[in-house]
Amino acid sequence: MFPTKYNFITSGKKGDLIMTLYIVKAMGGGNVFVTKGEFEEPLESVLESCGKLVSSQNYISSFNIHKGEPIDVNLDQFRKSKSLYRTTLLDVMSRSHRLTLNEPVYGWIDVPADHRFSDKIVIHRRTSKTVRIPNPLFNWKKLIDVLGKKNIVFVSRLEDEWKEFDDVQVEYYRPYDNYEHACILKGCNLYIGNQSFPSALADAVGTNRIFELCHKLDRKHFAIQYSPNAWYFATPWDCTIKNFRYLKKRESGYIDLVTRKHVKSYEESYRFNWLLAFKCEMNFRKDYYTGLMKRLIKYLGGLL
Repeated sequence: MFPTKYNFITSGKKGDLIMTLYIVKAMGGGNVFVTKGEFEEPLESVLESCGKLVSSQNYISSFNIHKGEPIDVNLDQFRKSKSLYRTTLLDVMSRSHRLTLNEPVYGWIDVPADHRFSDKIVIHRRTSKTVRIPNPLFNWKKLIDVLGKKNIVFVSRLEDEWKEFDDVQVEYYRPYDNYEHACILKGCNLYIGNQSFPSALADAVGTNRIFELCHKLDRKHFAIQYSPNAWYFATPWDCTIKNFRYLKKRESGYIDLVTRKHVKSYEESYRFNWLLAFKCEMNFRKDYYTGLMKRLIKYLGGLL
């Protein structure tokens, strides 16, 4: 159906680059080029941090900065999709290229597992330099208490993100590059993070993962249900992790994070601040429908 080699181009961000590799693989692979756009760093830095990871995939022929080469597939096409913000980012990207997202999805980046982290829960949370406000309903303290601080490590190439997490008793590890970061995520017991680059990486390698969803326009992008080992929390009404302890299974029942056993129901009580939860949901709905209306106006005006 597809030629054996395409020239693909993307203008970022790095998380989007990682997600769009699903498209590159599904279309048979080829050369991937980066160009100026939404990357938050110079293109040379993108190649330095992501080069080994991207180039190591058997469906990637080369990974370089674009210098006028002919392009067959624009991976930024999803930004104009009518499905943007309405479903998961991987589904949006697939629809943009008339591909079917075949479920379940187990990952599209293949790296060796770093077994040093096989008994670790890797966490990451980005709170600065982002328009996504951290979810005040996501109870990190409860999760850390349930899992045990000694079992947790904060992994990021930016030490400031660990400092902003404001729990110095949680161990910190800085990977050399994003290839090592991917190997760590592949080898860890569980990953927990918000809507950031490491979460895209965790999704791509297919590790066990829990996502903290924001209350901004793009909340649905990581409300993942296409993978049997991915869970998320947005609000008490929109989540697949219950009471910050029980992971909903596709077929039936839950996985208890404390005992790691299958249980039929979650019995431990949990008290939410329902006024705050309602406020967060209303803020999301306002942002969501306002954003969709703005996109509709742009679409009708020929700007999308």
